[in-house]
Amino acid sequence: MSAADKVVATWSEHSDVCHHFEDLLADGSVIAWTEPPFGETLYPGDDDPDYNPICDCPGPWPLAFCLECAGCDNCGQCPCSRPHLL
Repeated sequence: MSAADKVVATWSEHSDVCHHFEDLLADGSVIAWTEPPFGETLYPGDDDPDYNPICDCPGPWPLAFCLECAGCDNCGQCPCSRPHLL
């Protein structure tokens, strides 16, 4: 970490919609980011009971998850001959 990367000041604002943060660095640049409120998911819909980030199987989890290829054996995503299921 160089002297230019040193955080000189931090500003934050919290609301029901989001938490906004800004860091002022020694070189005068600003790094800004926004986070969801505590307990909320980063992306809308992630907490939906039907949300499944891996495959199209119903529900929040794959029906047959393979630990080798990180695919769902039930949907045909798993190319392994013997999937290691959870």
